[in-house]
Amino acid sequence: MTVKTVISAAKEFGVPERYAIMRRLSFLQPQIKHLEREIWGAQRRIERSSDPLVKALTESFIRDQEKELRPLKREATALLNHVNGKETVLAPGGITPEMIDQARQYPITSIIDFSKGRYRCCPFHKDRNPSMALYDNHVHCFVCNRSWDSISATMELDGVNFREAVLALQ
Repeated sequence: MTVKTVISAAKEFGVPERYAIMRRLSFLQPQIKHLEREIWGAQRRIERSSDPLVKALTESFIRDQEKELRPLKREATALLNHVNGKETVLAPGGITPEMIDQARQYPITSIIDFSKGRYRCCPFHKDRNPSMALYDNHVHCFVCNRSWDSISATMELDGVNFREAVLALQ
């Protein structure tokens, strides 16, 4: 959720803007703390374990938790900056971090067709056998040995720069 969304919801429900922002922050804080505790506990498990499989699975779990945590922290920071009168820092090209997160969450299956399952021929090189695999919301080609998310796939397929890809995926 963006600052603008919270403000428009406040207007829609007739509550003060600051109250709506503080309520949203009070909703975000327990989620952020929970994820931070999960990550901390997983890091301790890695330190205590000597099993490489446990370490690999735990590292994967940490990456997933961090991926979930980043947008929540970014939203909380933007809300606090708004309440404190600080301006949100724009990324290069006048796009916000929220716009980048939203573009990254755009379903990659809407960009690259995976109608026959999790594998397909890579559209980035000549390919006779399916070598591209679909994961959560990114793809990896085992021939190119490269990975793409929604933004990088749009950049490569449409021949656009980062800013144009983010704006196209809004």
